[in-house]
Amino acid sequence: MENKFKQWLIDNYEQNTLADMANHGCAGGIGGLIYYKETYALYQEFSASLHETMQAYKEETGEWPQYVIEELGDDVRFANALVWFAAEYLANELTHGIYEDEIS
Repeated sequence: MENKFKQWLIDNYEQNTLADMANHGCAGGIGGLIYYKETYALYQEFSASLHETMQAYKEETGEWPQYVIEELGDDVRFANALVWFAAEYLANELTHGIYEDEIS
């Protein structure tokens, strides 16, 4: 099954921004992923893909991403944490943290 959130990342961010997500996370400020209003809307649109990504992480590591699980009980904060987690995880999968000028 195609991960629609992964495709959204590809369609909306350049290699270097994705590498920034992979290397530094989203907390530093990635346009379109800054405000709860933005991340909650993304959660509503891509919730199936986001949960699928978190499940893949659990299968890979044997545990849930702790900073996402800590936000259970608060819809908006949970949505934000899950969107950030999935963006960082998928950005790493897409770029392996490599910037455009490092690609040979």
